[in-house]
Amino acid sequence: MRSVVSLLLLLMLFGCGYRPLGWGEISSLPPTVRTISIGNVKNRTLRPTIQPALKEALIRRFAVDGRMRVVEEGAADSILEGAIEGFGEQPIAFDAADTARRLQVRISFSFTLRDRLKDAVLLREGVTGVAYSIAGSGISATRLAEDEATLRAVADLAEQVVNRVVDGI
Repeated sequence: MRSVVSLLLLLMLFGCGYRPLGWGEISSLPPTVRTISIGNVKNRTLRPTIQPALKEALIRRFAVDGRMRVVEEGAADSILEGAIEGFGEQPIAFDAADTARRLQVRISFSFTLRDRLKDAVLLREGVTGVAYSIAGSGISATRLAEDEATLRAVADLAEQVVNRVVDGI
């Protein structure tokens, strides 16, 4: 009985036009835009490692999504450029000695997607990547936790950028 109900549910979902995000066509771009180049990404923070990490995360995330292929600028239909506008760490939880134990890492990024051939702006957005870290028992352990949280915030940022570009959300 359970398998019949599951089958009926699946048939209803496919029959109603439902599709999960990340599947099918690119909803927010013209049909001529199928390739992308990651252009200049400026870093307006004092964290020099964020910029290369963001470029790598964007390339990886577009590859995982699979609907737009990342290529060199001369062969691309579109170019994504932007600036890392801000980096911040905010304590959100403290121990009994009033020492910060949990931190929120926030990275803000503004970007523009241009149609390379028409030299027209297709999308202009700003997103913020967020991640959390727990302070370690010493300075080096705390720094390592902050660096790992920064990389998770960069990955969150890349996911949001790709979602905005290919799904329009």
